[in-house]
Amino acid sequence: MAEQEVNKLPAAEPGVDTIFEERAVAKDNEAFERARPRLFFIAVFFAFALLILSYIFSPGSRVKAVSVRGNNYLTKAQVQKSANVTINDLFYLQFPSVIEARIEENGLVESASVQLLHDNIIEIEVTEKQPIGYRYDEEEPTVLFTDGSVINLTSELMSVISRIPFITGFNEENATHLLTTGFKDIHPERIEDMAEVIQYPLSYDPEAIEIRMRDGGIFFTNYFSLTLVNDYPKLSKLIKNKENCLYADNGNTVAAARACPWDEEEIILEYWTDEEGNYIYNKWGDRAVKHYYQDNNGSYYLDEEGNRILIPIDAYGQDIRDDDFLNHYFEGWYSKGYLDIPEEELEGNEETGETTEATADPEASADPEATADPKQTTAAE
Repeated sequence: MAEQEVNKLPAAEPGVDTIFEERAVAKDNEAFERARPRLFFIAVFFAFALLILSYIFSPGSRVKAVSVRGNNYLTKAQVQKSANVTINDLFYLQFPSVIEARIEENGLVESASVQLLHDNIIEIEVTEKQPIGYRYDEEEPTVLFTDGSVINLTSELMSVISRIPFITGFNEENATHLLTTGFKDIHPERIEDMAEVIQYPLSYDPEAIEIRMRDGGIFFTNYFSLTLVNDYPKLSKLIKNKENCLYADNGNTVAAARACPWDEEEIILEYWTDEEGNYIYNKWGDRAVKHYYQDNNGSYYLDEEGNRILIPIDAYGQDIRDDDFLNHYFEGWYSKGYLDIPEEELEGNEETGETTEATADPEASADPEATADPKQTTAAE
């Protein structure tokens, strides 16, 4: 009976401390559940960071080799310097488009292509601009290219100027344009054969160009015949007199060798003029040139006063040559500088029925307006 009464007694209520402990445990569990994703992310981050660090410090993460192709004037080291890529750089931190942009900032480079190859190799292929020479623009040394672009000549390009000619002249914009356009079809090896390119107008070609080759040869051409320079090695072997120059005039398909301009004898032409000093023109509209009698050796026949004997002209500005000049000359009939046959000879010819041209004096031309006194002042060019 007593036991039944004891069992019916109500259970003791939990204490305050127990309640607080249970609430603390529940809060901890709740906080852990909220923090679980962040803790997972942190764990993954540190694991990934550890993986990256392991890769970075491993030999397999570095650039093992840099291959450069297409360079001619630039060295491999210069291309790598422009690319800012070296051995032991992190391979997968090299971005081809970025490297290409860096290389193309070099004034000698027209375009660049970069590829990441297996075994951590970076392949760089460049297309260079073709320089035609160096010159001074307003006292500043520059390099001129076939595309018309110009860059300053720096110490890094000293190896380049040893392979291209020095340019003199062509300061006008149009002259520079014609020169660069003409050089587009010149082989690079021919450009390297040149020592100097000079603007050198000739009397018959104001747009002539003098090209001095490194072997001592001299080639004259113009903007429109520059491609013949490509044949210089073959043409130079055909020159017998090495003191002569090669000439390739406009429209010619071959070059000819003759005396250089400074070795040619200056030819001064004398022109016929009338009594008023006006030029006399021939039937083609050109000024009539005075010619003198010469022997086979080029020596002039002289009158008794030591003057050259002038050949008279007709109304069309054409020479009237004495077909029997030598006989008449040695008879002394040109002692006055023109044909003057004695009267007795003329009378004797009339008796025998022979005819002789008695008047070859320029003053006795058929057309007085087309003649000129040989003693009159002449014009020379």
